[in-house]
Amino acid sequence: MTQTKRQKTEEPFPRRIIPVIGDSKVIVGRGLLTSIPAELTPANGFKASKFVVVSDSNVWPLYGEQLVGAFLALGFSVKHSAATELHRPPVEAADNGKLLLTYQVAAGEGSKCRETKAAIEDFMLEHRCNRDTVMIALGGGVVGDLIGYVAATFMRGVPVVQIPTSSTAMIDSSVGGKTAINVPAGKNLIGAFHQPVVVYADMDLLRTLPPRELVEGISEAIKMGVIRIPSLFDLLEAHPQRVMALDPELIEQVMYDSIRGKAEVVALDEREAGIRSTLNWGHTIGHAIEALKSPAYMHGECVAVGCVAETEVVMRLGIESQLDRPKIERITKCFASYNLPVHVPRGLELDSLMNKMALDKKNRGNTIKCTIVTDIGVSIAQPQPVPAEIMREVMRDSMAEGVAAGAEWTPHEGHSAQKAAGGMMAS
Repeated sequence: MTQTKRQKTEEPFPRRIIPVIGDSKVIVGRGLLTSIPAELTPANGFKASKFVVVSDSNVWPLYGEQLVGAFLALGFSVKHSAATELHRPPVEAADNGKLLLTYQVAAGEGSKCRETKAAIEDFMLEHRCNRDTVMIALGGGVVGDLIGYVAATFMRGVPVVQIPTSSTAMIDSSVGGKTAINVPAGKNLIGAFHQPVVVYADMDLLRTLPPRELVEGISEAIKMGVIRIPSLFDLLEAHPQRVMALDPELIEQVMYDSIRGKAEVVALDEREAGIRSTLNWGHTIGHAIEALKSPAYMHGECVAVGCVAETEVVMRLGIESQLDRPKIERITKCFASYNLPVHVPRGLELDSLMNKMALDKKNRGNTIKCTIVTDIGVSIAQPQPVPAEIMREVMRDSMAEGVAAGAEWTPHEGHSAQKAAGGMMAS
């Protein structure tokens, strides 16, 4: 590495701010984590007597003490839940009216439930939290969705700050205000729209992700490129190895463009009445696979399969478009270059897939609806009806192609996924 290159990579990383809707915004940068407490001030709209940080058992040991230490430096006193006590900082400040509460949940989808939500609320009530409380979600999509929903309902709504620690949460789930918990009937079926005041997308937090968890989020970035931002797709197509190696310039651009695309869509359609449904490309088939294959397949991996299969749906519907076979091949190869699966997993029952697909929230009545891409970077705003027989044929043929290709897909190394709640994955 040349001296010029070394100096370039060590320069402070500039912040970029992406407006979302109303006062909600995303800050993209590096080294953000320990600067966050000093920014949650009345001058920035945070008139709080208490802050509540919630994280999980995977993330807290990595980043919890750093965040708490920054609060301690500002003179906060800290009170931990029983689980968080195991990893608490060694020094606590004296009680001076500035209180930070911390709460740790078990890692995994199982924590995104009514029982955990109630336990957090009881912990907050025990410590006399009221409407001038600010909640901080430090973690991936599970923590972000759960704490967003607690914030939406506690005292009829308190502010929430999102600090996503996974690529999927940064690109997708932390942006846009969708919050939810899982119930026995399915995933994300109980929730609310509650926009975070600010999302801090700290690129440095991606360094601790295993390869599998990193590329799961890249699947959502490829999706965004295909439905809306062709230059993002071109970047991801051209540089898979550099992106997976977290090349500073490339990964920042990928994350920034992906977040910007999501924010633009949310600003146009907060409640998913129209164009926001384009973000569900790949999810009609992907959610059905996820309901049957979790935890062997992660969400982003199922979405990758769904995106590839749903390009074939366009061809068989005969919709006038610029999406031809060479472009479908480019999309397929792009997903595959990140070792994401591109075929419906072998051995799945088509009837079971169709039954799961029938529960998709985009549907109306008994009609399956699917987001339609008409070119790389172009999609139809409203999901379109797809005859059940075409959907069945596409999945059958995709599965057969996977078998014909030889060895079954195997993922990157990573943490074990958690089995999804209920029978249907609902975005």
